[in-house]
Amino acid sequence: MELKRSLNTFDSISVLFSSMVGSGIFFTSGYLIKETGNLWIVLLCWLVGGLLALSGSITYAYAARLLPFAGGDYVYLKVAYSPAIAFMSGWSSLLTNFSACVSVLALAFGKYVQILFPGLPVWESPTFTLLGLDLQISSITFIGVLPIVFFSGLNYFGIKSAVRVQNVFAVLKITGLLLFLALGFTIGNTNWSYLWNSPFPNITELSFYSKILIGIVPVSFSYLGWNMITYIAEEVKNPEKTIVRSAISACFLVAGLYFVINLLFVISAPIEDLAGQDGIGAIAFQKLFGENYSILTTSFIAWVILGSMSAILIGGSRVYFAMARDGVFIPSFSKIHPKWHSPYVSIFFQAFVAILFLFVKEIEALLYMITCSILILSCLTAATPFRFERMGMKSDYKIPFYPLPIILYILANVAVMTILFIEKPVTAGWGLMITLIALPVYYGFRLDKRMAKVKK
Repeated sequence: MELKRSLNTFDSISVLFSSMVGSGIFFTSGYLIKETGNLWIVLLCWLVGGLLALSGSITYAYAARLLPFAGGDYVYLKVAYSPAIAFMSGWSSLLTNFSACVSVLALAFGKYVQILFPGLPVWESPTFTLLGLDLQISSITFIGVLPIVFFSGLNYFGIKSAVRVQNVFAVLKITGLLLFLALGFTIGNTNWSYLWNSPFPNITELSFYSKILIGIVPVSFSYLGWNMITYIAEEVKNPEKTIVRSAISACFLVAGLYFVINLLFVISAPIEDLAGQDGIGAIAFQKLFGENYSILTTSFIAWVILGSMSAILIGGSRVYFAMARDGVFIPSFSKIHPKWHSPYVSIFFQAFVAILFLFVKEIEALLYMITCSILILSCLTAATPFRFERMGMKSDYKIPFYPLPIILYILANVAVMTILFIEKPVTAGWGLMITLIALPVYYGFRLDKRMAKVKK
């Protein structure tokens, strides 16, 4: 069973751009300023995050050229290492990398909807704690369910129809962001003294590097999606050329955009007005243009969030489809709709898991859990070019400055994971636990499969 190749280069860049540019750019800098306390470090974190995303992108492209199938990391780890390690990646994708990521976007969307429609009832249940994680049901939870169900239903009717809608989101998103930047720097109430008054960090101090590493965590979340093309590679036309071209183009586009947007953020308001705020984008817009345009700003941010959610729901479902097709996950997940050519069972199960994550109270907790889970196995995926070469699998694609991007990406991930476990042990522990639970689940599926064969 194979999926249909129907996406061109523009479609691929559109999916990548939309999956990367989501709500993260509008709220993570608030957490980042709170954690680092320095605007120069904030800007540097965004540059480093872009460099890491580009390093990962050109590294993953090697594996994607060799194995242009649905599933991304899952497929590469299976061939390079073992099915068990590959299953850990797919399992993490199901429970954190994609599903929890969609939940973060849905919760952010819910907050902005309540700002847009102040007449809506606002309520929340008492908080209850489960293994150190705060859970809660609120009006935002129910608002967040709506876009998850809508876009999952849209994906049911095939990737081409979903990507057509995605292209509309992408075009309007980038147009709006460029307009925001142009107006912000020309007629906005900017004040460069906010940046100049922030002390330039001392690079000889150890605290400087620890702040960079902890700052990379929320930044990494905002760059998530740079590898989305690898998950839908089986549906890309001319994968040998399209995958590399679209991945590198999207990374450069997003990295440049993120840096300039954050530069505008930090010169829009004093640091104390931005630190710890999960609506830094809306705050910056109000400071730049006045409160009269707040409805326009909030509407645009909600639009950006929806575009990102749509792209992530497209890519994630292909991972579980690939696992089921290999016989290591629920068999029905490998079903393809006879008319729409979509892995519809995987699509709706992913929606169900994402809805469950809406009960996590704090977006920040989900951010750290997602990042930790992703970094653990992405180091192994980044090293697959070494493994493939030893196995005699060589591609005509040459990684620029090989092997520096691979080494840089792996070392940075290890450093970030180390500081994450020191600074955020509970949420990092959740990410590790979810990843490791995959092993008994995998061998449970294997055992069940063997028993079924014996009965026959």
